[in-house]
Amino acid sequence: MKFSLFSIFLLLGSLFANGQSHLKLVMDTKPVGSVIRLSKYSGDLEIPLDSVLYRGEAELRFEYDQRFSDGVYVIDVNTLESFQFVLINQENLVGHIYESGSGMAFKPDQSKENDAFNIMLNLSEVFSASMDSMGMALNHLSDFDPRHAAKSDSLSAVYQRVAMAYNSSLDLLVNLFPTSYAAEILIPLDRIPVRSQQPDWNKRFDNDAAFNHVHYFHYINFRDERIITNPFLPNKILDYLYNYTEHSEQGVKAAIDKLLSAPEMHPKVQAFILDLLIDFFTEKEAPEFIEHLSRNYLGSCELPLSQAALDKINSMVKFKPGDQIPAFKLPNETGHLVPISGLTGELNVIVFWASWCPHCIRELPKIKDLYNELPGKLGVYAISVDSVKTDWINAVKSENLRWLNVREEQGWESPILNQLGITSTPTLILVDAQLRWIGRASSFDGLYQLVQEQLEQ
Repeated sequence: MKFSLFSIFLLLGSLFANGQSHLKLVMDTKPVGSVIRLSKYSGDLEIPLDSVLYRGEAELRFEYDQRFSDGVYVIDVNTLESFQFVLINQENLVGHIYESGSGMAFKPDQSKENDAFNIMLNLSEVFSASMDSMGMALNHLSDFDPRHAAKSDSLSAVYQRVAMAYNSSLDLLVNLFPTSYAAEILIPLDRIPVRSQQPDWNKRFDNDAAFNHVHYFHYINFRDERIITNPFLPNKILDYLYNYTEHSEQGVKAAIDKLLSAPEMHPKVQAFILDLLIDFFTEKEAPEFIEHLSRNYLGSCELPLSQAALDKINSMVKFKPGDQIPAFKLPNETGHLVPISGLTGELNVIVFWASWCPHCIRELPKIKDLYNELPGKLGVYAISVDSVKTDWINAVKSENLRWLNVREEQGWESPILNQLGITSTPTLILVDAQLRWIGRASSFDGLYQLVQEQLEQ
């Protein structure tokens, strides 16, 4: 049989047209008037790809293009329902949206990737419910219960058994779907390190909080950039910051360093974690941690950070190491204007505090001890934001503060505080002899680390 050149072009065109990869939604329910939106996850951020206004069609079709990479996707039906699924290699998917109980449900047809994904989600839901029950039991355990220790140990043993059983279920899932996205990416993100599973772990740690502080990310491969193509890594990181991190300035900085110092971390993963941490600490109004990130993990390296993250760094971090701080003068107890240039130490601390700030009052004696340990080497310029002058003067006397003491009479409305990015007390800024910026801290421990780093140079 002979074909004309024109016929061949028509045939090829037809094959390419019919071969266009797509997601087809079979609508077994009719949410007429709803906007159906298709998005993919980048971390916990939903990136919109396409949307349609549903008018009662039996089927909807979303064509794939170069934006459809491997990972977890989400279908939103208005703001009422949300369905997650996995897309790998732009496989053709047929999914049914149908009525289920009081709402809607979604089920992909004949997709091993999504079979594995849905089994994992179900296992995770059961495990989370068990953890919630144990958490409630611990919360209701009274410190005055004569068998508190025994009951607490018993609950810990139950946790170990439940976590081990969950890991065993995940192992079975990996055996069933060994090359799936769930097996390669999601299960390592969700697997629970358990101290009783290795003799050396059980020997080193006698409680789960201390163990998870060290081993929480044990199974995650930070070299694989695919770990950021789903919403589960951000949850893991935030859970670590809230539950397994020492809640002090040094503890949080140590957690940051642990997160960003995994061996051979992929640059895209490192940039993603930086973005997440910048968002988190910006929301918490914690510029000392933003500055820690900027000073230790940005530098001159070309990480693919988002412009939004860079903008947040620039808004929160007013100065970089080596920048000259602005000159200013503030009144002392007698009303005499004392210039910041009056600082004569090799290193100098600018302390922002107030008499009504209990954390400031706890930190001042520690700063005073360091000041006395480094006579002539460490200068201190302490700026009070007290609105009542007598409160400030009485606090200076009662704390026996013998350095440069001044008060910002405009309080939080001060242009000086705005220039230096001061949003809370205590804030401690370390500068050198030429009043060039070294770093910022919100506690004595953070200041001490900055001072030690400079003395060791």
